[in-house]
Amino acid sequence: MIAIKLTNILKRFIHGSETTLLFKDLNLSVNEGEVVVISGDEGTGKSTLLRMIAAMTPPNKGIVQVFGEDVVTIKKRSDWRMKNIGYINDEGLLMPFLTAKQNLLMDIKEDSPKYIEQEQKAINILTQLGFSTENFNDTIEGLDDKHQVLATIARILMTGPKLILADEPLKSLQGSEGAGILEELLTFAKQNDTTVIICTNDPAIFPQADRHYKVENNKLIEKSKQEPVL
Repeated sequence: MIAIKLTNILKRFIHGSETTLLFKDLNLSVNEGEVVVISGDEGTGKSTLLRMIAAMTPPNKGIVQVFGEDVVTIKKRSDWRMKNIGYINDEGLLMPFLTAKQNLLMDIKEDSPKYIEQEQKAINILTQLGFSTENFNDTIEGLDDKHQVLATIARILMTGPKLILADEPLKSLQGSEGAGILEELLTFAKQNDTTVIICTNDPAIFPQADRHYKVENNKLIEKSKQEPVL
């Protein structure tokens, strides 16, 4: 099954008399369960591409479909994203006024017979990712960049979204810590047949993808695993 399909996408931004063209006649098809990496120079539109897939900004022309649904027709987009997408980026999609643990448990009511079990699951995930007991009770907006990213990953591990979009996921997680968490995330994705799209210029991540594209001349060019990326 095709998870993501972008067809003849045109995306540009107009600032006064200046027009910035990011994509023209861009096409992409990603199968369910695939891991795809997208690289490219700064300013070529990698983040914008993820935002289009997440129904956060529309294309000027063309169609963006996620699991068969045209994203421009989605009405309650925030709810749709929370249900279907784990989005790792600088902005984050978690509720900033809730704690990390509350964000993991927001889909279950406290009077539910499963609440205690799910609460323990949330605590285990957060602890596994390096949260202290004090961090559990910090609101998302009160966490540093690293723990905000980790909280997003924790919710992904908790809720199992069908799609993970990651924009430079290791920027706040350096060295072996970042590599270990990414490996855990990708292992989770493979076990759950989750589709993953990662935007990054980190060459260490490229071999972990099923396919690698680079943004060149306003399009996505597929790279072979043996081909050096300049």
